[in-house]
Amino acid sequence: MIRTVIRVDGMMCGMCETHINEAVRRHLPVKKVKANRRKKEVLIESEAELDRDLLKKTIDETGYTFLGFAE
Repeated sequence: MIRTVIRVDGMMCGMCETHINEAVRRHLPVKKVKANRRKKEVLIESEAELDRDLLKKTIDETGYTFLGFAE
């Protein structure tokens, strides 16, 4: 399992977290995704490396601010 953590700004409530989770699930082949508005992070687990450009584009299209990858 590969873990990817991204930083996202603009999440204010549980519905914001849900919006991010659903967008990531819809566009990328993930096993698990969990957004955390307090930490401004999204933890993603997948079988294979994710397309980073597609992940950034997916977050940008939701209206939230993609801040980068946490290494």
